[in-house]
Amino acid sequence: MKIGVIGVGSWGKRVVGEYNTLVKEGKLTGIGICEKNPTLMKQIQDINPAIVSTDYKEFLNNKDLDAVHICVPNEFHYDIAKYALKNGKHVLLEKPITQEAHKAYELVEIASQEGLILQVGHIFRFANVIRKTKELIEQGYFGKIYYMTLNWTTLMNYMEGIDIIWDLLPHPLDMIHFLTGEYPKKWHITAKPCRRKSLNELAVLELDYSDFFATIELSWVTPERKRLLQLVGSQRQARIECVKQQLHIFEGNEKEFDIPVEKNNTILDEALNFIESITNKKMPYNAHIIGAQNVDIIEKIVKSI
Repeated sequence: MKIGVIGVGSWGKRVVGEYNTLVKEGKLTGIGICEKNPTLMKQIQDINPAIVSTDYKEFLNNKDLDAVHICVPNEFHYDIAKYALKNGKHVLLEKPITQEAHKAYELVEIASQEGLILQVGHIFRFANVIRKTKELIEQGYFGKIYYMTLNWTTLMNYMEGIDIIWDLLPHPLDMIHFLTGEYPKKWHITAKPCRRKSLNELAVLELDYSDFFATIELSWVTPERKRLLQLVGSQRQARIECVKQQLHIFEGNEKEFDIPVEKNNTILDEALNFIESITNKKMPYNAHIIGAQNVDIIEKIVKSI
């Protein structure tokens, strides 16, 4: 099986590295790279791709390519993914699947009609610490869930054309769905551009679910980088460092401790899941419909601002 990567910016470069590891291990027969920026191509070192192109249509017309992992900016997701599916390629598409719900559902329909795998890069579904938290919730370890707080913050340089809601909200929103199986029924959002006239750099959301509520803080103007989930239940509470993969438990005011979690390589595990999904014709963890529903909710949230 040969898998191509379209877009080798900061994230795509990491993705290429993991697929290259799988080639060395014999789990792939080769990789392809499609990137129109020659400067970015020069940053890909110690890799000998089987297929190279600067044009995604030429790239996707190559019959030696079985599947693609698309790592381009959000606004190009729909066009490239649609062309890939129409050319018989299995697709792993970084989040959000699109920025319009009707286009997301169209991609789901095309994939279904063509009998192809279409998955979305909700990467935290592959983090051991999040899977462990889900396991504990299902066991009733925390008791009745009262609320969750998620902080997704960092200090970012001014980025033209990118709205923080579309860029960051897919992660925490999907994590809540992964952990509980629920989407919010109601919400309230406050958002601000801060350093620019349009496009938000800061947002705070209050989400009302069936039996609990959640707050999400998104910020590109906060000095401290956080990828933090705090969960409060009737029996126990948890503080979860989502990138560091640390799970800290509180039992009342007096007892607290860590639950050991082996930190895993989420990009590699997502890539392996993509390969296994193609082989087995099943889509565990990050199926296309999950990505489409995520976009559907975000689109409604954005329209409510």
